[in-house]
Amino acid sequence: MMKRIWWFNVVLLLLLLTAIAACCCMPSESTKTIMGSEPPPATFRETDLVGTWEGHYGGYAGYGQGLDRLILRADGTFKQIYKIEKQGYVYETPWNKWWVERFPDGRVRVHLEGARYYVGGIEMAEWDGLLPVGVGEPVIYDFYDWFAEGQEKWVEMVRKLVLNVRRISSGELILVHMSHSTDPPYWKELVRVSTIETPSSLQAPTP
Repeated sequence: MMKRIWWFNVVLLLLLLTAIAACCCMPSESTKTIMGSEPPPATFRETDLVGTWEGHYGGYAGYGQGLDRLILRADGTFKQIYKIEKQGYVYETPWNKWWVERFPDGRVRVHLEGARYYVGGIEMAEWDGLLPVGVGEPVIYDFYDWFAEGQEKWVEMVRKLVLNVRRISSGELILVHMSHSTDPPYWKELVRVSTIETPSSLQAPTP
């Protein structure tokens, strides 16, 4: 009887582990959306990116995810604000320069000077695209673009952030982060929450 119960428990454990593995391997709805996205239409203009964009990522155990907000203005300047409320962490750039890079195959990237990559957490973001390696000069950390081919897959983001501009099935644009891993892709996106050129709440004058 004890032997039968033992085998039953083993089978249950194996089934549980299989289910967990299957869930971990299944792409999320967000990932499916990004995988099915396309480059922006031929009519795309830089002004189509003006507004406020937000993404949730970069947190860790006990602190939850951070809120990453990008405010892009038509004059070619932007502001990034990243917060993790529970940790009391806030990073805010001044109004820095942003610009668009176009490729022959229709792909579009947006470059944000002085912005940080918070997908991998605070420590990675504060490296500013450089890996500290003991004594001496730091090493450049290359990120990976799953939409590109050949050498264009490797993206240098030293003291700046580079995002892919993509169009999803609804016709809306999203901003997709580069991956910090080549296998599997680690995709996160920002969605537009406003098309109005809003100032930073942290910089708003006191009434």
